[in-house]
Amino acid sequence: MLPLTPKDIAKVASQSFALPDICVRIRTMLDDSNTSLDDIGNLIALDPSLSSKLLKLANSPLFRFESQIDTLSKAIGVIGGEALYNLVMAETASSAFEHFSSDVIDLKRFWLQSVYAGLVAKHLAKIARVRGSERFFLLGLLHNIGELLVAVQAPDMAIQCNQYDAVTSPWKRQQQILGFDFARCSADLLEMWRLPSQLYTPVMHIHQENMALQNKEIAIIYIAVRASVGMTNDGLYTVGQLVTPLVLKSLKLDQDDLHDAVKYASMEADSIIAIMNPRMSK
Repeated sequence: MLPLTPKDIAKVASQSFALPDICVRIRTMLDDSNTSLDDIGNLIALDPSLSSKLLKLANSPLFRFESQIDTLSKAIGVIGGEALYNLVMAETASSAFEHFSSDVIDLKRFWLQSVYAGLVAKHLAKIARVRGSERFFLLGLLHNIGELLVAVQAPDMAIQCNQYDAVTSPWKRQQQILGFDFARCSADLLEMWRLPSQLYTPVMHIHQENMALQNKEIAIIYIAVRASVGMTNDGLYTVGQLVTPLVLKSLKLDQDDLHDAVKYASMEADSIIAIMNPRMSK
């Protein structure tokens, strides 16, 4: 058997689950200066199920508006086209998680870790004053889809990857077993889906501290992923153990900011999962 590569794994996955046409069409419309937000709303309105979920997400803790958003046109007008695209992609991520689900990993832990990472990243981006904080929710949500891809294509290896301990972090264990980490598979899949580079480049470098120290976006997702691992492995790691103070400092943040982000994610994760995957929230 030839060694697995992240690109090989992502290629098989991209053939198994293609990016829905509506994601491609919205991206094309957003990149076309002649397209209005109403045009995008009219496209989304053709899918009642998607419209309903987007309205629920727009009224969720991801956005805190003074009044309820009860129509798609209002949602688009308030949060903008790019934010709406990120919500459509978040819903697509939910569908992809279902498609690639595997009984060789703990799916509840997988969902929690993904949503925790997204919420921590969004909160950190907001307080670090990085624009488009909802994009960071999507980055956190998608960062670990590679675990599902490996679980489907190489279940024995996925099981071994999850035999990490207090000394060996999950990403180091993945490197030992696979020669790469799950995030690399995630990034390759996002690139094969032809998503914008700002949605896969940070994921590609998620475990590289030197890159995190040089790039704010990578720093945010680097911290958020480590926080999410600490939150879902209580007793094995603390968030403080996994997050390098230097990376926090590079964002002009401190431990109190990280604590606030973790608290926010802990409080809101269940409500987000209830919207995205009601079965997993039971």
